[in-house]
Amino acid sequence: MEHETYRMLDVGQLLANYAAVSQNKYGFFLCRKGEAEILLDNRSYQIEAGVMCLYTPYTFIRIMRHSDDIEGYLMEGELDSIQLALSSIPVAARFAIRSHPCVKLGLEQTHRLEQSVKMLNSRTELYKAAKSPRSAHLFKLLVQALLHTLCLEVLEIYFNCVPIEELRQNREERILNHFLMSAFSNCVNERLVTFYANELHLTPNYLSSIVKAKSGRTAIQWIETFTMLQAQHYLRQTKLSIKEIAYKLHFPDQSVFGRYFKRHCGISPTGYRNMWQVE
Repeated sequence: MEHETYRMLDVGQLLANYAAVSQNKYGFFLCRKGEAEILLDNRSYQIEAGVMCLYTPYTFIRIMRHSDDIEGYLMEGELDSIQLALSSIPVAARFAIRSHPCVKLGLEQTHRLEQSVKMLNSRTELYKAAKSPRSAHLFKLLVQALLHTLCLEVLEIYFNCVPIEELRQNREERILNHFLMSAFSNCVNERLVTFYANELHLTPNYLSSIVKAKSGRTAIQWIETFTMLQAQHYLRQTKLSIKEIAYKLHFPDQSVFGRYFKRHCGISPTGYRNMWQVE
């Protein structure tokens, strides 16, 4: 599909020690099997079969731990593609999604959602395989209508379920989560551990030891991860030049940014952008 308005993701893409940022996207995860602890921004939630989690644009997402049999539907949609469905609910209600992102579904609600996802996926495959321009056009309209239907289904179910309360966090977990959110928000300007340690009134060594012990990655690795997420977003989603992206990310010049990107991604910024455009 040209300019896909939604995509189904592999749950394996959100394994422990991996983080993602929803950028300009809404999404949901319906757990069908297994269990996990998921971090949405700085709040942790326990999920299991029948739990649905919604996330809004620029949400920080990380699966802290999960069972080996974790399974479910994970879908993201561009903001523009689901704006029509969102416009049907009051603005105040939309904020509830960010405040209480996880709800427990009943069997009938789970079945309804699964059926909607399967219908959307099957018609999307027919659209991709369409042989004639007329069929492709009609299937495209059908996919758009089914995506709108799915969004309304998700919202109707969400607002008729009881939210799941966030998990209590100990001191080290609060330190880790504060660091993750701050690094996600500030990595463009601040890429030294000292800045984040000062925020928390800790020594850099102590902060680094907590982050490593609780997440399996060093503080520097997390800062680099968030910087790369920002860089990849600009390369995929904007027409900014490499020089402009380097400036936005506060690198001294394009060459320094290019070396930094290649060191962490294994490919140059231009190569990455070209590869994404081909896909």
